[in-house]
Amino acid sequence: MMEVEVAPVWKRALAWVYDGLIIIALLLVATLVAAMLSGGEAAAWLTRLIITVFTIGYFWASWVRGGKTAGMRAWRLRLVTTNGLKLTHGQALTRMLVCIATLAPILVPVVSAWFTPSKQTIYDRLSDTLVVVEPKPEKS
Repeated sequence: MMEVEVAPVWKRALAWVYDGLIIIALLLVATLVAAMLSGGEAAAWLTRLIITVFTIGYFWASWVRGGKTAGMRAWRLRLVTTNGLKLTHGQALTRMLVCIATLAPILVPVVSAWFTPSKQTIYDRLSDTLVVVEPKPEKS
């Protein structure tokens, strides 16, 4: 495995802010879809279901397909397995469930990464993943 630089916690937190903006846009689109499906004001359960599907879909697809969300792309971060490989669907699901369970949307686990030697959050450790810094592109 090649040598990788573990992403600093501050970059991870800023990537979450970027992704938060994407999630706000997804909330608006999901609400619109729910309203269109119900022909007017949608039931709360339908709106919540569509918002959940859109949000989980965004992170899952980003992590499995390229290892990075829009926020991670902006800060040159990539999510890989601890072996440096692409995530499997099972790892993405584990990471998503643990993120939800540990209040990741309010950055509690990201801040806790400051206190671990490997700079991994609880959801990184349980899903066998690592957020690394991508090398700067070569100037042409």
